[in-house]
Amino acid sequence: MSRITNHESRITGRRRFLALGGLGLTGVLAGWTFQDKKLEITESNIEGPFYRKDAPFRAKLAEGLKGDPLAISGKVLAPDGTLLKDAVVDVWQADKEGDYDNESDKYLLRGRLRTDKDGLYTYETVMPGQYDLGESKRPAHIHYKVAVDGHKKLTTQLYFKGDKYIEKDPFVRKSLIIELKKDEEKKRLAGTFDIVLAKA
Repeated sequence: MSRITNHESRITGRRRFLALGGLGLTGVLAGWTFQDKKLEITESNIEGPFYRKDAPFRAKLAEGLKGDPLAISGKVLAPDGTLLKDAVVDVWQADKEGDYDNESDKYLLRGRLRTDKDGLYTYETVMPGQYDLGESKRPAHIHYKVAVDGHKKLTTQLYFKGDKYIEKDPFVRKSLIIELKKDEEKKRLAGTFDIVLAKA
């Protein structure tokens, strides 16, 4: 019985890998792949009691308001990674004291955005404050409603890593927590929140 040396085994393995690689390339060129990777659908979250419809379309939500400057940007995508243009991203939040503008015609800290041709959205605001929730406080968060043709509407919230109230909050989902970084040039905090919508 012949023995296969480690060297021969490595050569055989390499040839097999190259052969499979060639098949994979052929598959791609023929318009198919072995496996299509799907993105995870963004988790939904509670709407809360402070939503107001018909907020103005604008990217600056906090003009004239005090607070730590914050910029949030991201992409809206389909599960297959397709970038979704013209998606409406409706956002609202509390001010730095934890209060919502529920009545004024200024729609403070509320706004709608429309994604561009690359599925991108961005807005400028201030860091929302926490507010009382029984024996604890709700962590800082920003509410979202996202809609585009051909996909299911999404209502969710965005949370921030490091908030001391996150662990005790019953509504937080780990997938909705993002990390903020300091933008030294523009002297503000900045974060990215990508959204994946389920097909309708």
